Order: sequence, then C-alpha cells, then structure tokens
Amino acid sequence: MRDAYLMMVLMDALKEIFDLKEILKSPIRNKKVILFVSLVFILSLVLLYILVVNIKYFSYLGDIIFQNFQKHVENLKITLNEDNLHIILAIWKNNLTVCILNYILGIFSLFVIAVNSYILSYVLYKFGAESFIYLVLPHGIIEIPALILSASGGVLFNMGLVNFLINIKFGTKREVLYYIKESLKLLILSIILFIVAGIVEGTITFKIAKIMFS
Repeated sequence: MRDAYLMMVLMDALKEIFDLKEILKSPIRNKKVILFVSLVFILSLVLLYILVVNIKYFSYLGDIIFQNFQKHVENLKITLNEDNLHIILAIWKNNLTVCILNYILGIFSLFVIAVNSYILSYVLYKFGAESFIYLVLPHGIIEIPALILSASGGVLFNMGLVNFLINIKFGTKREVLYYIKESLKLLILSIILFIVAGIVEGTITFKIAKIMFS
C-alpha cells in the first residue's frame, strides 16, 4: 500500500512539473527568489562595469576572463563559415551545460551569475555600446532571463535540500516536495528559453556578426 501511495504521489508530482500552465505560473509564485537573483545580476553588472572602467586591475582581470571565454568558444569549433544548424547545436550544448550546472550549484550559482555579469560589463567596456547591442542583445534578452531562472531554480532546490537535511522550521515533507517541484519547473522553463536563445544566436546574431566582420 505504501509503495502504491508513493508511486501515486510521484506520478502526480511529475504530471504537475511537466504541466505547461504550471511551468509558466512558476515564476510568479517564486518571484521573490527570481527578483533576488535578478538583483544580484544587475548590481554585479553595474558595479563591475564601474570597476572595469575606473580600475586597471579589474580591466586586466577582465582580459583574462574574456580570453578564457574566447578559448571556450573556440573549443565549440564555430566559424563564420559554419552552417546555422551546426552553430545552433553547438550553442545548445553549451547553454544547456550552463543551465544544468547553474541548477546543481544551487546558491553557488550566484557566482556564475557574477562571472557572466563580469563578461558582459567587460564586453560593453571593451567593444562599445554599438557592438554590445548588435552582438549580445538579440539573444541576450532571452538568454539572460534563462540564466536567472536556472539559478533561481538552483536556489529553490537548495532550500528544499536544507529543509530535508536539517529539518529546519517548516521543513515538512510537503514543503520539501514543493521546493523541488518549483525548482524543476523553473529549470524546464530556463531550458526552453535557452533553446530559443540558441536559435536566435545561431541565426540572427550570427548573421549580424558575419556582416560586421566580413
């Protein structure tokens, strides 16, 4: 009887997690966590841009981080002569890796958020607003929310684990299950957005890059 009950609970949970309406409502229910992660991203972006512009050390550190980022992009083996499908698949692989890593890291995904803010602030400083608008914004307006959602999902998952392991106040099984379900809904939504962002980056942004660098 207990096994049958657990199976029924699991099936109900899976049905809820993959319900599109529930997935779309999840950001509203978890807006406080999402706003917190968004605030970390925005403040990091603004603060790091100010530091990069005004302090040479941060500009130098930005050089190192950006060079490592470029090496990572080169490892994807994307060139201006590649077909769109190859580019999109390579971007998807990279984006989904970041998405899952963000989720697994939980609260430590805020460090990933800060590093991405550093890269964006450095690109804006190094290449100017025009290049930033043309080469980052087309896919960035989708990719950045996806990054924030995956990090928010990771934070929620951590909250569920803390409740489970330490059994702090309100640490009931129902509370733990709620956190895990909500975190997975945000993860699924972030994956969807990362897929869309990859298509935009592999088509629109890529075409803009070809025009600018040809």
